[in-house]
Amino acid sequence: MKKLTDAAALLELSRDAGLASILPRVAYRADTEEDVAAALGEAAGEGLPVTPRGAGTGIPTQSVGRGAILLQDRAAAEVRSGQVVCEPGIVKAELNRVLAGSGAWMPVDPSSYASCTVGGMVANNSSGVRTVKYGSTVDYVEGLRVAVVGEGVSAKAAVPVGEGVSLPGKDGRAVSLILENRRLISEDERKVTKNSSGYRLEKVIHDGKADLSKLFAGSEGTLGVVTQAALRTSPKPEGRLLFVVEASIEGLGGAASAFRGLGPSALELVDKSVFRVMGKWDRISKYSRSEDPYLIFCEFDGVGDDPSSRVEEVAESRAASFDPMVLSSGSEIAQAWDARNETLTLAQDIRKGSKVLVPGVEDLVAPPERLGDLVRLLVGEFEKRGLEYIMYGHAGDANLHARPLMDPSGPEGRRAIEGLMEDCFEGVWRLGGSITGEHGDGMLRAKFVERQYPKSYWIMQELKQLYDPRGLLNPGVKVVSA
Repeated sequence: MKKLTDAAALLELSRDAGLASILPRVAYRADTEEDVAAALGEAAGEGLPVTPRGAGTGIPTQSVGRGAILLQDRAAAEVRSGQVVCEPGIVKAELNRVLAGSGAWMPVDPSSYASCTVGGMVANNSSGVRTVKYGSTVDYVEGLRVAVVGEGVSAKAAVPVGEGVSLPGKDGRAVSLILENRRLISEDERKVTKNSSGYRLEKVIHDGKADLSKLFAGSEGTLGVVTQAALRTSPKPEGRLLFVVEASIEGLGGAASAFRGLGPSALELVDKSVFRVMGKWDRISKYSRSEDPYLIFCEFDGVGDDPSSRVEEVAESRAASFDPMVLSSGSEIAQAWDARNETLTLAQDIRKGSKVLVPGVEDLVAPPERLGDLVRLLVGEFEKRGLEYIMYGHAGDANLHARPLMDPSGPEGRRAIEGLMEDCFEGVWRLGGSITGEHGDGMLRAKFVERQYPKSYWIMQELKQLYDPRGLLNPGVKVVSA
């Protein structure tokens, strides 16, 4: 284990993809599981909070902290039958290459897949463009190895419910607590296809099993530190087909609904204005045939070598009224997705004086059929305040990445962002949605989690107290201790 204390290294770790900057006192670079446990033990002995960190791609301030930063570079991956067992430091793009050699696939690819680590994906319950068909990271976790403060490293996996309540120590108490309160958990469950707010309590008891790996997945490093993940894989479907249509703000809901009914593997929204503003219009000009401000990418996979039947199906459906452009070659489709994935990178550089595109309401998600209502909610709140904004995201999941241009500096700027968050969150809760679909709560949204889960938040607090009684793991992130 290496201990980093030099100023340059710590300064580099004081920022992630969020707005806040917090300088840590020390950083640990753990080369083994034993190192992870030793780092937690040393930090606990000094009373230092610990922030596990992957690649630092998190947006809501979740991988910076004032105490110790814990890094894991271990990046091995072993492909097994229907599963890949990997270490937390492997970047998702590299895991994709490893799996491709065996014909296997783990379909969750965040926009940051070229740089984000699998450990970060598990901790954050990351999603991506294909969640509409395939689900989020938590749906692929089949087992974890987790380091808990004061307890070393242990395995978390599905066991029969009867065995779950009899697990030794904290694990058995956690299973019992969740099992006894399933009704409250169900009543608080959001009716969305993706959700990264709070702990995924509704996932723990399933198919007659108690599965604590589902609790630690998505916990943002607040309960324990993931040191290994076993992820479900499947054969990669052969052949893809991409339809591109244009839409106005008013037409987004109808276009997305028309394609969603056909069972796409991805249904994405792209804001043309990002490319215009940043002088990158050539990246998407070939897909634009009108003045409508948005593009919708609808992908179907598993079409094989002859996608004509799917083309005919779209042509005979309501989606045909949107005059889709059809891309069928692998290179054309790859270029289109590369352009889409560039949206966030470009958006992060948009500035007007002291104004930047701020997070806060950048990851709202509603029930899929309420996409139009979510668009109207966001546009209404932005226009009421006279804010310029961009909006893109996952139309199939009604998960929008909308960011307004605001000045986040000073008390007045922070109050303005808080006010926008308050109003947008209240609106999305009325729609049955969540304050974050895939980015997580971090410090940015932690204080709102209780209001999203009025009946079950206390259970999250109990679990935090159970596994991290001193509040040393990522304090202020996701769940505020009771």
